Amino acid sequence: MLNYLILIFSSVALSSAASLPASIQKCQNDDKLNDCIMENSKEAIAGLLKGEPTLGIPVLDPLKIEKIEQTSSGSRSVSLNFSLSDVEVKGLTNAELVKSEFDAANKIIQFSVKIPQLVIASNYNLNGKFLVVPVTGNGKLTLTIDELDFTYSMNYGIVEKDGVEFVSPNFPGKLTYTSKKVTPVFENLFNGDQNLGDSFNKMVDENWQEWDAQVGPGIADALAQVIGTLLKRVTDAVPYKEMFL
Repeated sequence: MLNYLILIFSSVALSSAASLPASIQKCQNDDKLNDCIMENSKEAIAGLLKGEPTLGIPVLDPLKIEKIEQTSSGSRSVSLNFSLSDVEVKGLTNAELVKSEFDAANKIIQFSVKIPQLVIASNYNLNGKFLVVPVTGNGKLTLTIDELDFTYSMNYGIVEKDGVEFVSPNFPGKLTYTSKKVTPVFENLFNGDQNLGDSFNKMVDENWQEWDAQVGPGIADALAQVIGTLLKRVTDAVPYKEMFL
């Protein structure tokens, strides 16, 4: 069973309707909509990563997340209680949109992104067992994800506020991913026993697919929460008709 908690962004009240950030070029809502989104994606991503104070969007590279918590007991050999705090995610600057699907008829938003390397640095707390080996520790974690490809999808509706239509996302959406390699490096495992810590890090490195299968979905859910929150910040502030030419 997998549970997670993620706390992101301070609360920002948006008192009136806003416009799309200047970095996001409006497109015609027609059969060439997704082509237009792709053409303007590089500028849009770069602009959003710098933050958008008017929409309550902070600087996103590094992306800061307060906390992620999860438990995983996928098999007899794996049972982990795992939490991250003071999380920083670096590498989003190099994100590339490779596919966009804005389906107005069926009210679905879906897009696929490639990131050459994502590095997550945080404090961690870990206890349980991995491949039958008991493990415990707390300290610094560096998690490197190479050649990350992810697809995010979200359904949405249209709601009316004071006579104005807004997109209402089905929060938080879903994120699926693949990667070439996941490399976690834990400091201070087993109360600082360097030999045991090195052995465990080596074991995880050699069995990273199993580690990723158990721990990765929780981090993916957390990132889906982040993306969903960003989308909701925009759609709560920008009327539907203001999103298109």
